[in-house]
Amino acid sequence: MTRSRYLLARFAQAFGISFGARYASNAASELHLLREAEEILGRLCWEDLEDVEDLSVEYWNLRKLAKEFTHLTAEIEKANSVLQDSHDQRAGLLEKVVDSTKDLVTEREALIEKSERLNSERDAIVREARSVKRRHDGLKAKLEVLAGEEGPGKSNLDDTEKELSELKDRFSQLKIRRNDLSERILELDEAIERMDETIEVRRKDLREEALGSYQSIGKANRDISSCRAELGVVEKEMSALFCEIGRYVAINANHDSCREATRRHRGLIHQMSALRDSVAMNNHLAGRGEAPGSRI
Repeated sequence: MTRSRYLLARFAQAFGISFGARYASNAASELHLLREAEEILGRLCWEDLEDVEDLSVEYWNLRKLAKEFTHLTAEIEKANSVLQDSHDQRAGLLEKVVDSTKDLVTEREALIEKSERLNSERDAIVREARSVKRRHDGLKAKLEVLAGEEGPGKSNLDDTEKELSELKDRFSQLKIRRNDLSERILELDEAIERMDETIEVRRKDLREEALGSYQSIGKANRDISSCRAELGVVEKEMSALFCEIGRYVAINANHDSCREATRRHRGLIHQMSALRDSVAMNNHLAGRGEAPGSRI
């Protein structure tokens, strides 16, 4: 708020026109901007204020915190480097796991495919054997009926007995083929199981080798989290000190002890002075009793 707008607002208030809530809101927003400007100013010039006695506590605390900040930042970078190296190592080991068992996995898949094909063939044989057995049982019942009858039906006995004998032979052949396929499938299953064990042994050896990478990743993540938490505390303390320094040098910018340190930041200091005046005027218009010329 400028001085002319302040006078107009005071004039309006004399006639009962007031916007107290708006002035209070403006004062709060501008005060927030002023605090941010104080922190920026303190951050920019604190290193040049070693000889200012009034700021010796803030200066030397900042020197200590700056060292902690540098140390923590370096630790985070170090942990990030370890984390990246561990991730790269783990990725390499995982790729090595795949490569080391690729031939076995390919062979295993071929055995599984062959086993599935033999199982399908055996299932077909079992279905055919059931059909033959059903036919055999039907002819056996027919033969029993014909054997007890007299007349023309007896002429079919020889043909029925012949077919029944052929079905018995067919069933026996199917049973032999089924048993043969079952043995081959069992051999394949055992071979697949042995191959699974070999694959697992290879992978286990590499997983044990990769365990160190996983442990390094976990430790690096913990270190990063811990350092970031400490860094947050340090940054918060530094920000508070920057604000104190910025507030002091802005008010005492023309003092001999601060003139050189603030020489390059005059524009910012002028803006901060205008903000202080505006905050004071808005507070006064909001009925907070602040005099327009008071300093924040």
